[in-house]
Amino acid sequence: MTNRPSTPKSFVKPDNAAMIVCPECDTAREISAAQFRHRQHLIKVKCKCGHLFKVNLEFRRHFRKPTDLQGTYDLTPPAIGGGKIKIKNLSLSGACFEVRGIHDIKEGQEGSVVITLDNRKETVLFKKVIIRAVTANRIGCEFVQDRAFEKELGFYLLP
Repeated sequence: MTNRPSTPKSFVKPDNAAMIVCPECDTAREISAAQFRHRQHLIKVKCKCGHLFKVNLEFRRHFRKPTDLQGTYDLTPPAIGGGKIKIKNLSLSGACFEVRGIHDIKEGQEGSVVITLDNRKETVLFKKVIIRAVTANRIGCEFVQDRAFEKELGFYLLP
């Protein structure tokens, strides 16, 4: 089994600037990623040292932390559904969770999630959400901003 290095990531800022760092010589340079926003996220880059490598452009607004948290969801009528979920990742603006069994969740539906953080206080977060992606039993949702910044969630997401 070989240890292949993972593809480096570069987070794209709101002004479409991305910092690319060569894994060979550690030279950094800023590029414009505007042309890749709606097309391609994996690009080939050639460094001035001659090293050719791929970079994955990350267009998310916020850092996404991998998690293994428990929670529940409930859809807002006229949609129906609810139950236990496992939160797979979490950010300031949304979450990805998995449901068990058959569901009828669709993109665009609204609802709420209740998430219990695994911090010392076992903080419980209640968030209104809009479903943004459905891939089998994996659901991506965006938090509806009822508060500009949730202190407990922000602290939890610190690396």
